[in-house]
Amino acid sequence: MKLYNTLEKKVVPIKPFKEGKISMYNCGPTVYFRMHIGNIRAYVDWDILHRSLTYVGYEVERIMNLTDVGHMSADEDFGEDKVEKQAEEEGKDPLDIANYYIRTVLDDFSKLNILSPKGNKINPNMPLDKLEEEGWTRATEYIDEMIEMVKKMEKNGYTYETTQAVYFDVTKIDNYNIFTNQSLEEKLEGVREEVGIDPEKRHPADFVLWMKRVGKYKNHIMHWNSPWGDGFPGWHIECSAMSTSVLGEYFDIHTGGIDHISVHHPNERAQNIGAFGHPSVKYWIHNDFLTGIEDTKISKSEGTGVSLPDALSLGFDPMDVRYLFASVNYRVQLKYTKESLEGARNARLSLISKLRAIYNSASGVESEILEEYKERFVNELENNLNVSGALAVISELLKSKEKSANILATVYDFDRVLGLNLKREVEQKDMDIPEVVLKLANERVEARKAKNYDMADKKREEIEIKGYRMIDTPDGFTIEEI
Repeated sequence: MKLYNTLEKKVVPIKPFKEGKISMYNCGPTVYFRMHIGNIRAYVDWDILHRSLTYVGYEVERIMNLTDVGHMSADEDFGEDKVEKQAEEEGKDPLDIANYYIRTVLDDFSKLNILSPKGNKINPNMPLDKLEEEGWTRATEYIDEMIEMVKKMEKNGYTYETTQAVYFDVTKIDNYNIFTNQSLEEKLEGVREEVGIDPEKRHPADFVLWMKRVGKYKNHIMHWNSPWGDGFPGWHIECSAMSTSVLGEYFDIHTGGIDHISVHHPNERAQNIGAFGHPSVKYWIHNDFLTGIEDTKISKSEGTGVSLPDALSLGFDPMDVRYLFASVNYRVQLKYTKESLEGARNARLSLISKLRAIYNSASGVESEILEEYKERFVNELENNLNVSGALAVISELLKSKEKSANILATVYDFDRVLGLNLKREVEQKDMDIPEVVLKLANERVEARKAKNYDMADKKREEIEIKGYRMIDTPDGFTIEEI
């Protein structure tokens, strides 16, 4: 397997610390709102990575955090705690807010066939006290580990304390800005001025490890005792503590979005060095943004948040969203539009249509996986997750003269990586579509041919009123129940 390592700024062969085993930490969601589509793209990417590593033969130990305290607005040390802010707006307890939005994470992941960090199908109604068994780590359950890690950094001389907080001293790390190759002086130009908030802070790039319950945080609802007083953890220490507590002082892969490259991940790396005397992560893997209108990144903070239910309300299937995200390399900026989703839907339904034709001719016939095509499929995955190349292998396979049963078995095997539920889609029994719905569908086709688009839209609405959805495909259309 070869992946793009941000530290080395190139695609490199993955050589894990333990042969045949990959340890991986995914920066997970802050659970104060329903994930937007931009978040979800990252989790589809890391699901594809997990599935690919397993498919090519690695044993994968993977965890993903759920941040339920300490993540400040605008990622500033002295911002507002995102979970507490949402709790105040909704008039609820912060942990109730976190639990509610964790449920939405599980629901979205389940709909998109994203596996749990342990590699299992997700039950969206699972008991929340079983999250850790499936590889999720909640920040509020690792406070003791965070405190112990800060104590190690303090003992090693990397911290200092003010009236308001405990800080990491970034000047103690020689290559603090290794991700961006900026000097600390250059970085200062982009650092928000917070010295005025805490006049005892020594350097604008220093960051909070532990925030005391004083000043603007005097009434912070979530707080714990510590050697530095009553307070709560900074955002960056959470990821370092959870990842190393579960995966150890050395682990292979740490993932995140490119927005983590300039601050969050340099801070994590600095903390690991400060606590253990060495970096903990071997490969830092980052995915690019999902963009929307005018190419701005899709995010709640940018005011452009679009949720999975928003996408599905337009008539799309969750697998259309997954196909769109899975078909583009994780390092490529992807434009999210209704048109791009329609293209993904058409490509997915075309694939299913072709597979159904093969299935009808292969039913009951013994089959085997075609190793030549599997080798080519694996080569594409190992080439920095070139899923578009892997899909091209499938396209060639469908046009080949191989036995139908073998084609079908091989594509089903590939779907262990793609996660498109192809076997279920192909082999589900045909629905009995009412004749009146079929009549409306055909009338819509004729209206579109006559370029009477108002009439076509009216026919589509009539079909949906009767509980069905008409989906255009390259070969015509399909109809499914809503």
